[in-house]
Amino acid sequence: MGVTIERRRSSCATFASDRSEGERDDTLTNLDKLLGEFERTPREETRETPTRARAADAEAKAEGARVAADLAAAQRRIAREKMGKPMGMFSGDKKPKKLVNPEEEYDFSERAIAALVYMLPLLDSLKYSKFLLLQFPVFGLALLPISPIIGLWFKLGFLQIAVFFGTYLGVVQNQNMKRFVRFNAQQAVLLDIILIIPDLLTRTFQGIDGSGPTGGAGLQAEIIFFNSVFLFTYICCVVGAVGSTAGKEIKLPLIGDAAEMQQPR
Repeated sequence: MGVTIERRRSSCATFASDRSEGERDDTLTNLDKLLGEFERTPREETRETPTRARAADAEAKAEGARVAADLAAAQRRIAREKMGKPMGMFSGDKKPKKLVNPEEEYDFSERAIAALVYMLPLLDSLKYSKFLLLQFPVFGLALLPISPIIGLWFKLGFLQIAVFFGTYLGVVQNQNMKRFVRFNAQQAVLLDIILIIPDLLTRTFQGIDGSGPTGGAGLQAEIIFFNSVFLFTYICCVVGAVGSTAGKEIKLPLIGDAAEMQQPR
């Protein structure tokens, strides 16, 4: 009886031991599987990382090559355009644009009016020509073509002021006339106005009777002053009249900028 019980205990112990070992083996097997999955994932990622990096590098290099090729093509196109087209003649069009001629065409009447207005300051400056004509009588030949106008001018007397205002209101302020005519008339009027300055200086330095100096340094200064005023006015009027006859707009010294401000383009 005792032997039988002992055998049963031994069998139970062996069974329990085998069962424990089986459970342990199953547990270890499951752990190995889990650990294998966890260990395999980093290894696979480690193996895949260089491949992805190489692919990304290749893609970046290809993109950089495309950008460089596009940039080089754009630079070559710009260089061809610069070499094949003169500056300022083309602006993306196949046909060249017409260049605008800054010189406008004027008819005979417009040129004649623009030239004749310079008679106003020239006639007013004749009173400063007496010494020059005495010293150089041949210079009077330049005034022979306008001698009838000179005689008529001095006969007008006080009506000379009417000619001045007629030029200013009828030509300078007449918007129906072209700017070319109005600009030259503006220069002539301004040139006639600045002749007031030497007239005031002459009256200041002359005596009470208005005879002026009769000799010495005073007379020499007066001669130089009169000759300078007349020559300056004469040259300005001739240049302005010749330019107007040719249809060209010439800015005279001292008054050109002021006239352009009064008659903007």
